[in-house]
Parts: sequence; C-alpha cells; structure tokens
Amino acid sequence: MAQGISRGAAGAARGLARALAITGASLMFAACGAQLGTGPTQFAAKQKPATTASVTPPTDGRSELQKATEYWGKAYAADPRDAQTALNYARNLKAMGEKQHAFAVLQQASAVHGTHRGINGEYGRLALEFEQVALAQKVLEQADDPANPDWRVISARGTVYAKQGKYREAIPLYERALALAPNQASILNNLALAQALDGHADKAEPLLKKAVAAGGFEERVNQNLALVLGLQGKYDEAKLTAGRTLPPDTASASIDYLQRIVKLEPKPMTPAAHAEAKLALGVRPQQPELKGAMAAARTSEGSGWTTQVAEAPNAPAR
Repeated sequence: MAQGISRGAAGAARGLARALAITGASLMFAACGAQLGTGPTQFAAKQKPATTASVTPPTDGRSELQKATEYWGKAYAADPRDAQTALNYARNLKAMGEKQHAFAVLQQASAVHGTHRGINGEYGRLALEFEQVALAQKVLEQADDPANPDWRVISARGTVYAKQGKYREAIPLYERALALAPNQASILNNLALAQALDGHADKAEPLLKKAVAAGGFEERVNQNLALVLGLQGKYDEAKLTAGRTLPPDTASASIDYLQRIVKLEPKPMTPAAHAEAKLALGVRPQQPELKGAMAAARTSEGSGWTTQVAEAPNAPAR
C-alpha cells in the first residue's frame, strides 16, 4: 500500500491541481516567507524607532513606506553603485508592490556587486517569483552563507529544486531552513508538499497539522492538509479538513474525486483525529473521553505564524 501511495502521489496532486478547487494555488511552492507576508523594509533612519501604535498619520498624506521609498530612491539616483543603498531601495520597492522595478535595481546591483550576499539573496528570491529558475538557482547559491545562514535564502533554494521536480534535493534545504525558523508558515508548507510529492504523505501530515495549529492562512494550509490526508486513504478526515474552508458539498466532491485517483482502501478515523477535526470546525467536545482523545491528538503546538511585517516607521536601515 505504501508503494501505491509513492507511485500515485505526484499524479494525484497534478490531477487535483487541474481539476479541483481544493488545490488551486495551494500546490504552488512559496519562494520564501515573504510570499506569505511582507519582508522587512529598510526605512530611512532619522529618529528614534517608534511603535506602530504610536505613529501619527503623516500630514502630507504619504505613508512612512512611501516616504522611505522616495528617500532611498533619491539616494540611489545620487549613487547607484552603493550596495546598501541599492538593497534598501529594492526592498522598499518590493514592499510597495513594485517588484519589476525592484528586480531591475537588483539586477544592476548584482552586476556591480557579484559577491554581495544580501543583494543576491533578494535578487534570487525575486527571480524565483518571476519563474526565472535558472537565474534564481545561480544567485541563491552565491547568497547562501553557511557562517551566517538566512532561512529565506535556504528555503528559496529548496523551492528552486521543487520547481524542477527534484523533491528529494529540496527536502534537506527546507529542513535546514525549518531548523532556523521552526514555525515559519512557508517552510512548513513547502516541506510538506515536497514530502508528499516525493511519495511520503505520511511525513507531510504532521508538518501541515503543526501549521494549522499555529493559525493563519487557514485556506491554503487546510487544502494541502486535506490533500495529504486523502493521499493516505484518510478520506473522512480529509473531508472534514477541507470543510473548514470549503462548502461541505465541494469538500466532499473534491475528496471523492481524489479517492478515485488514489484508489486506496478508506482508513477509518481514529477517535483522536475525529475529535481534533470537529474541534477545528467549531464543535466543542462535551464528553470527557472525547476531550481526552482531542488532547492526545495534539502532538505538536504552534506559537503562531512567524510572518514578517514592515518595521516600525523611522526604524534604522540595516
């Protein structure tokens, strides 16, 4: 049966990606944590850092990010060969959603500073977002510093391999990134998908359950969790999981379709799995034995998404 899962896993995932709402974007590997949140922004440093709660709205109608982007844009225009200025400007452009402009700045900066790990890290991650996989692979390898590891760079290197279908090569990189950022949503998601597509849905399941327990981005993670449960023949649990973010009829139809692809004998839900799934759907356990089963099911706990957000206005550039 395990051999059947291994042979059918990639085909089942591809079939769902084509046919079902349950997969959609969830089967796409995130390039790095920044795809699930906003990366650190390099604001112009003039004053003592202020907390977000204490910030007074700018009187000229511009946000602090807009002001910082304009500041670094002027600095970059004055000296485009300065590495840190180019990096700060590109990061602000990216935070503003101007990724093509940021990519052009990084491309020029990388040509001048070919060994600058910070520039190559940002450049490679954006190249990956733009599906320039060969370029991303080259510059991300140059950006990876074993003496000062950056989980974003390491995770992005894993995604390079994953996009090439080299899941076994991707897995150790994701594991290395996860050791640096244990609760990071994108790493848990990507490692789980790589394991599932390499034929090990059983290894993917606890990773995604940990992500679900942490909270946030429920739809994407729940879709992937429903997928890997279905790949193991856990169809009932998969339907309950999919039902957290999909209408019940859609969730049921999606898993029924997956069952026809995987062709495994259904596995009954354990009391612990049933209790955990019901709890996730908002059904509070009443019976003592159900509470015990639910507690036993929680083998890992999350502390929340490690989402990167823009630094407080006036925070110093790094």
